[in-house]
Amino acid sequence: MEGAPKTTNPEKESKLGSKILEEITGIQKGRDLNVLSVQELKAIKEKYIKLKQELGVGSKKTSEGMETSYEQAQEIMGDSFYGVEEIRNTFGFEVSTDKIPAILYGPEILEKAKENGEILVLRVESDREGSPMTMERMNEIMQTILAEGDEEEQEKLLYDTDWYSEEDFFKNASLKTEWRIVGKNFVPDSTSKNYIEQTKVLRDYLLGLDSVSKEEQEECTDEFLEGLQKMLDEDYDKNWKEVARKLSELLINKNHRRIPAEILYDWVLQFRNKKERGILEANYDWSNTLSSYGRLVHLGSADRDGADVSNDNPGNRSAYLGVVSLR
Repeated sequence: MEGAPKTTNPEKESKLGSKILEEITGIQKGRDLNVLSVQELKAIKEKYIKLKQELGVGSKKTSEGMETSYEQAQEIMGDSFYGVEEIRNTFGFEVSTDKIPAILYGPEILEKAKENGEILVLRVESDREGSPMTMERMNEIMQTILAEGDEEEQEKLLYDTDWYSEEDFFKNASLKTEWRIVGKNFVPDSTSKNYIEQTKVLRDYLLGLDSVSKEEQEECTDEFLEGLQKMLDEDYDKNWKEVARKLSELLINKNHRRIPAEILYDWVLQFRNKKERGILEANYDWSNTLSSYGRLVHLGSADRDGADVSNDNPGNRSAYLGVVSLR
């Protein structure tokens, strides 16, 4: 049959794929692909994606499992998938096909992520002009877009930028082009915790998802975290800045907390495509980034007046401060 997918494992095909191949054959009815209707081609494509997923055709091993195609990931994640269309709907520019990286998560990982209330996000390092996607650049893009329409309905992306307008995390820290799995909500029991306690909660949560490397685990021990807490308890005013620095450099925080630009990007994609403000409407996500004051930056309170950006000492415990996981 012309156009039928080729498989390399007859035994697997007979056990898993024969029914799907029969369905493809039934749709095609011996005709060339170029004479099929759009609906028929779409149906064949969906069957083919399912067949590839079952057989593992075209997949390869990654650190997270098996690599997944764009179409497979979109099918698995459904409304929790943020790819090129969602970027266009948000920022108004296209991401060229050759700039889309491989999705280095296997189908099983994505299925569990969807069940766990996580989203899959395509991040891009630059806009259509090639300008880095910093917080400053995203704010410039969205100022024009959000200014459209009736004055009463106009919104802002960021609230008052005065205190951080010259901060490195605003002007220079850019996104990377990559796919990441991100939590929709805070890691359970991560609010009303100081940054040390929150880091332990994040570590243990990721361990439960089998998403912590050996190096991350060996570095972020209970003993190490207890030592940082002891530094705060012994002389808070003297030691808080050093404790904040050590926490920001921990791999568990560098790899599994977001920088402020990532928090903003993920949030505006969700808001523009789903009309949902999510967990950050009334709360703040504590990032892994230090301000020039030495405090740890957080972003949230994302309402019509724009998302607020603030920073706190590592000993602060607030009911509105949580952490969203990144993996």
